Amino acid sequence: MLLDIVIPTKNRKEKLDNCLNSVFHSVKDNLVNIWLYFSIQEELDYYKALFNNISNIHIEYLEFYRVPDFWNGHLQKTKADAICYLNDDVILFTDTIETIIREFGEKYPDYDGVMGLRQANLPKDQTVEGAFGVIGRKYAERFPEKQVFCPDYDRFFSDWELWQYAKSINRFYFCSIARIEHLHPLGNKALEDDTHKDVRKWIKGDKKTFAIRKQRNLLWGDSFKLINKE
Repeated sequence: MLLDIVIPTKNRKEKLDNCLNSVFHSVKDNLVNIWLYFSIQEELDYYKALFNNISNIHIEYLEFYRVPDFWNGHLQKTKADAICYLNDDVILFTDTIETIIREFGEKYPDYDGVMGLRQANLPKDQTVEGAFGVIGRKYAERFPEKQVFCPDYDRFFSDWELWQYAKSINRFYFCSIARIEHLHPLGNKALEDDTHKDVRKWIKGDKKTFAIRKQRNLLWGDSFKLINKE
């Protein structure tokens, strides 16, 4: 199984370094590619020089991070059997990637499914089971142009619709033993940073979109209707 680990990042060097160190300690298979997307040129240049000539680490520039466009774009271009979608503020356990490859491969040997990862340091009732996870190549082919994430949203709720639709067709598996730590202010207010604050600027609009879509019984995958492109 060829796996892409995909991490967008902005202005979080210390958190990204900790994230990457955990990834390196977790990778035990050479069939894993790490994709890092930077929105700040200076950060891209630094890490490009740091990882120069390491064949399974790919450095890309991302001019503007909009959640569905970014993840759908990577799904469209990947050659991997599955992608693991993460953020720069997560920490993997030493067995996380090994568990992902084993569990996903056993559950979806045809790569037609989504597997959620457990945010081990956060209360289960305050997290979305599909917030971080793995998407198989064949599952992405169920969507036009592999647009698995609903394009109606800017930052929030597309992971919720991904989770709910995959569950509705019995193609979602929450793997409680595939663990990560999410360094989110929900668990520790001191972890709040400028990147987190910047992302929160989008929540009002996305909440409105979410409410309208629910009112109209729209679920991305069950329907491909978009309310913001009417």
